Amino acid sequence: DISIIISAIISLCYTLFGGLVSVAYTDVIQIFFIVIGLFLALPFAMTHPAVANIYEAKLDDGVTPAWYGSVAPHEWGGWVDYALLCLLGGIPWQCYFQRVLSAQTSTRAQLLSYGGAAIALVMTGPSVLFGAVARATDWSQTDYPCTPSGDTEKLVMPLTLQYLTPPAVAWFGLGAISAAVMSSTDSSLLSASSLIARNVYQKVFRPGCGEREVVVALWVIILGNCILATTLAIQYKDIYELFVLCGDFTYVILFPQLLLVIYWSKANTYGSVFSFILTVILRLSVGDKYLGLPAAFSFGAVTASCPTVEDPDHMCEGALPYRTFIMLIGLIVHIIVSGVTHLAFCLAEIDLRWDVLNCYQRDSSGYVVVLRNTREMDSPVKSLKNALDTQAKYVGKYSKRKVVTVK
Repeated sequence: DISIIISAIISLCYTLFGGLVSVAYTDVIQIFFIVIGLFLALPFAMTHPAVANIYEAKLDDGVTPAWYGSVAPHEWGGWVDYALLCLLGGIPWQCYFQRVLSAQTSTRAQLLSYGGAAIALVMTGPSVLFGAVARATDWSQTDYPCTPSGDTEKLVMPLTLQYLTPPAVAWFGLGAISAAVMSSTDSSLLSASSLIARNVYQKVFRPGCGEREVVVALWVIILGNCILATTLAIQYKDIYELFVLCGDFTYVILFPQLLLVIYWSKANTYGSVFSFILTVILRLSVGDKYLGLPAAFSFGAVTASCPTVEDPDHMCEGALPYRTFIMLIGLIVHIIVSGVTHLAFCLAEIDLRWDVLNCYQRDSSGYVVVLRNTREMDSPVKSLKNALDTQAKYVGKYSKRKVVTVK
């Protein structure tokens, strides 16, 4: 608990005082620690006397190495679900778009995206090989009393670093893990707090406020988020499961909305709101073991034979890819609702007083109804003009004074 609190205080300090610049520079330093630590420790772990050749053990086919693993027939639904969650669920994260949108040019933003994907792929290698090393290790020959299983399976990498490498190398390896955690902590703190400060505080509660007030609000929100995150880290020991759960909700709720905003110009707030509400209800209704929610209904199950020595006719059940089903339902609902409202206001020309979410307006001619906000970014001049108009509106509202004429 003390190490968690100290890490949180350090992350809070340089995030508060340095903002995105300090987070970016510390991320660069941390990535070097990760690269050096993991790649330095891997050879020592693989050549430890207690570790057998990772390619000796084979699966039932006699060809595939055992550490490759296999997917049972009844587990394919869950495997597909988690594969798509990892591939697509990480795209709508705020911390990623904060980096992309802060790039000076579109070319640099593209290089940042593709370069980050390539680096992530390369850095996956040591992590996977550490898992293979742990599988091929005779743990009775080490100082660790038993083979990692159950809850301790989640600690395979730190256990491998601590017990299969020299102390100095283990220090660098564990430092790499700490650097990775700190990198995620400061990025998440800044991105989540910026999102709340800009999209909630400034646009909903204080539309006419100045930049200084937004910065002060951002500081307060960062502090609150840090306290909340630290409490969760102390209270819940399975932080990885909370991380996966966050990716789960991001994939189910946000990915279809991001997809349509980028590739379909008719997507609007009506479709977004209906899709958001429906997907949240459906996702919570199917239950979640991490949140302790019972399932109100199910999309079905996959049944397959999995014979055992005691029961040759044993049947196993696995879940269908229900997350993907819910995501597709949200996508379809978003398209339908956005399409219907577009037809109603733009083609059927329903009176705009029924546009309760203020999505449509008439163009400069006064005859054609168009979306008020589109996925195309406004020009800098137009953005500045809109911001000045909004600020002038609220400043004028609160600064009216009674003029007294003295004769």
